[in-house]
Amino acid sequence: MAGSGSHSIAIDECMALSYVGEIAQAYHIGFIGNLHVSEAFFEETEDASIDAERCLDTGGRFPGYVFGLGGPITQHIDLLRLEKAVATYRERCHR
Repeated sequence: MAGSGSHSIAIDECMALSYVGEIAQAYHIGFIGNLHVSEAFFEETEDASIDAERCLDTGGRFPGYVFGLGGPITQHIDLLRLEKAVATYRERCHR
């Protein structure tokens, strides 16, 4: 994907941000991803704010990173968990 001529790529929650970040940096493109939607919003096994911090810490080391979901929100989710992830993002971006 990185060599396709696109300006950015989106990744799912199965891809490691650090791996994709290195590739994106080598090709001088941006990338978006990969909040673990299934774990953070559906399975309730992980605190959504912890995963948001992981994305921001890891992805933020690379130029062109955009925080985003690693999958679609297609089912009923716990809105409080979504709000927690959004609050974490907003807090980090407004420091």
